[in-house]
Order: sequence, then C-alpha cells, then structure tokens
Amino acid sequence: MVVEAIPKMTGMIYAIIGFFILVVLFYKNRFTRKIGYLFVVTSTIVGFLVFAPMFPNQFQLLILGKAWENQVAIVGFLLFIVLTFVFGRIFCGYLCPIGAIQELVYSAPVKKLRITSKTLPVHLLFFIVFLFFGLVFSVGILTYLGFRDFFYLNITSPFFYVFLVLLVISAVIYRPFCRFFCPYGVLLSLASARSLFKLRRNDSCINCKKCERACPTNEADGDAKLECYLCNRCVDACPVNAIEYSRNNF
Repeated sequence: MVVEAIPKMTGMIYAIIGFFILVVLFYKNRFTRKIGYLFVVTSTIVGFLVFAPMFPNQFQLLILGKAWENQVAIVGFLLFIVLTFVFGRIFCGYLCPIGAIQELVYSAPVKKLRITSKTLPVHLLFFIVFLFFGLVFSVGILTYLGFRDFFYLNITSPFFYVFLVLLVISAVIYRPFCRFFCPYGVLLSLASARSLFKLRRNDSCINCKKCERACPTNEADGDAKLECYLCNRCVDACPVNAIEYSRNNF
C-alpha cells in the first residue's frame, strides 16, 4: 500500500509538526484522548502510505551501514532523541506508525494483561542482540519481526504474519513491539527518564492509586518515566486533577 511517489520527507515533516502541536497541547492542558486517537489514526495512515517516520528501520539501516549517506534520516533520528530528552516520549506515543497502530489495537474492548515487572532489562537484552547481529554478521533482525512487510502489505512474506501476531498480542498487552523489541525505543526510554517535561503529580494528590491502576506500563508511581508514552490514562483516571504535564517537581 506504500505509495512510492510520495516523498519519505512527508513523514518527517508530519512528525516534526505533529510533535510541536502535541507539546503545546500538553503544556496548555488542552490535550484529550480524542486528540490522541486522531494522531494515532493519522500516524497509522501515514505509515501505510509513506512508511515514514520509521526510525527503528532507519536505525537498523544505520547499523548495517546502508543509510549513512541519507543525512536527512540521520538528522531526524538524532533530533527526536533530543526532543524526547526535553519533552518526553511524544514521538513514540503518537507519531511513530508502529506505536500508533499498537495503540489503536490496544483500545479493543478485551481483557488486558498487565506486566507488573519492568520490561527494560528484556528490552536491553534484545537491543544488545540487535547490535551484535547487525555489527558482526550484518543481519538486520528487525526484518524478521515483519513491520516493513506489514506496512507494505506484503502478505506473501511470512514475516508479515509475525508482526500481525504482535498486533494481536497488543490488544491484550500494551505495545509489545515498543516495550520489548524496538531498538530506537531503548534510546528514547533512556532519554525520557531524564526528560525536562513529563507527567507529574502535584500537591492535590490524595494517593488514591487510581492513576497507578490505569497506567498500562506501571509508570504512574514514579518520576523516571522510562516507559511513559504520555497516553494520558492516568490523567483521565485522577479524580482531583493531580497529574500535570510540567517541568517542575512538586
């Protein structure tokens, strides 16, 4: 379904503009879940039409030595790491087509399975394997997870169905590709842990724990926010408006 006539730059421009629109909405407390779904639907469509912005794929190409001449891709790759360090995982949450389609599937009305332990150790292990196979054997193991075949609707590839299975799982487990397999996501996780702007509790908190029960990644109980995708479920669950997107600790 990818339309090759549409420049890949279109996806990059969309991501940059969308990022700053979302920053303003979060900062001014104008963001809503409906706006969030509008962005994830749009990002999913952009993914199918342009196959961009796909920084996990760009990362793999860089590791394999196949994209170093593409300066625009490299700048975009680095830009969103810096932006995540400042503003949190807005790119992962709403602008990456791979994350967006998982977010949509997770909204399916089925019983959810929450992983209570931290996923970062497993994610880091996969990241090391990803680097090892790419740098030592020139093998891009993300290829076998099939997201490229999926967005290209290459149904003759067996890897198309690997990603399809991941999508089915994402109806029950929140963002399995993002949390376990995305190598770019590891870098953004580490950046978001120290992000200047993030969702924080203020002095209105009554310690009712509703935000913690609503959070699909168990990030509402701390300030590190390694796996906070700014889904705003904690904000919606809070009965006293005690969670705000802000820079300062309260």
